[in-house]
Amino acid sequence: MALVIIARSTSFVVSKMSMAAMEPFNILAIRFILAFIILAILFYKKMKACTGRVVRNGVYLGITYTIVMGFEMAALQYTETSLASLIENSAFMLVPVLTLLFHHIWPGRKVLIGMLLSFGGLLVLMLGQGAAFNIGCIYLIGAMCFYAFAIFQTSVYAKEGEPLLVGIVQLGTMGAVSLVASLGFESFRIPASSSEWGMLLWLIIVSSVFGFTFQPVAQRNLAPDRAGMFTALNPVAAILWGYLVLAEPVTSVKIAGAVLVLSGILYPMH
Repeated sequence: MALVIIARSTSFVVSKMSMAAMEPFNILAIRFILAFIILAILFYKKMKACTGRVVRNGVYLGITYTIVMGFEMAALQYTETSLASLIENSAFMLVPVLTLLFHHIWPGRKVLIGMLLSFGGLLVLMLGQGAAFNIGCIYLIGAMCFYAFAIFQTSVYAKEGEPLLVGIVQLGTMGAVSLVASLGFESFRIPASSSEWGMLLWLIIVSSVFGFTFQPVAQRNLAPDRAGMFTALNPVAAILWGYLVLAEPVTSVKIAGAVLVLSGILYPMH
């Protein structure tokens, strides 16, 4: 689960760079359609075992995640990547609420303590940004709410059938919905330069083929609230990518926030 989240965290930087040349749903459509084709070829024998329930669950997840990605891509046009990751991945705070509402299960003491530690870390990181509240932040709050629901859905669906197949159908759905949105509201086009294809290939292979498809596999043996807490890794990783790719400074405030976030994730494990 940690590796899945870290792989997904790279998409914030690469997506923001890609939108300098292409429109949001155009990027998402090509990204997820090609990721689906690659996985369908690699696992074509497994695909024959798809049941109606697997397809249904994958479609539901795909629609939810497309909404998340739509909000995320819109927000990245107004906010920094680290702030976008920070707000969106605060979704882990909402997952125990959904678990309580739908399953009537209270989070354990260790999980609550871990949540408080990680939430404190996220607050430290947010205060360290010093960013003004803008339309991008509103989009990110929408992404956060739908992401929490997607995490909750994934934990349920991963136990109902083959999680890898659910993840593949999910990507196909995301590609199809994004293509419809791009054709309807954007000027859809195929990437024209090697740099555009390079960024798309990163999004396809690292962030999608691995990052999205294997989340249901990773969550198969994790409770929803526990899985949700791993999303707090994303803003920590985003700080690292920002430093390595965009030369953003790593301040003492960012280090303190990252330590709190990681403590919150590790505490419930001991």
